Amino acid sequence: MATNMSSLVLNASEGEITFEASGEYWIWKATAETTDGRYDQAVTITLPQVGPPEHTHQQDELLYILEGTYRVKLGEHVFTASEGTSIRIPGGVSHAWRSLTTGKMLVTFLPGGLRGFFEGMRPLYLAPQLDMQALTVLAARYGLVVTG
Repeated sequence: MATNMSSLVLNASEGEITFEASGEYWIWKATAETTDGRYDQAVTITLPQVGPPEHTHQQDELLYILEGTYRVKLGEHVFTASEGTSIRIPGGVSHAWRSLTTGKMLVTFLPGGLRGFFEGMRPLYLAPQLDMQALTVLAARYGLVVTG
């Protein structure tokens, strides 16, 4: 059986890219489509003062801070995370993060399947005004709930 190396080995700048107008730049290294649904993984580059609202989703989420400093809320705990910090967010736990500096982190969702949410967010961010009803419908499709 031949091995398709194109989805197994990606150089630093390789991967499908999602730019969020919120100031997040996602370089997808693996997706549910390339891992038989097992996980999604992306290098996320952030501008200062960028991050999602507090939310939950069914997937476990792993964050590994590669560069920069982030303020993280995990359940009721709030802390600062910087280069080398590893954070495991169990599915269903309310969480949020905000970059305090320009930063970069490796983000993994287990199981995979959330990349479509980020793709669906792009036109919502680019609209003159954020359509909260459309955002709520999109989030529900992917099992996400904004909690704060």
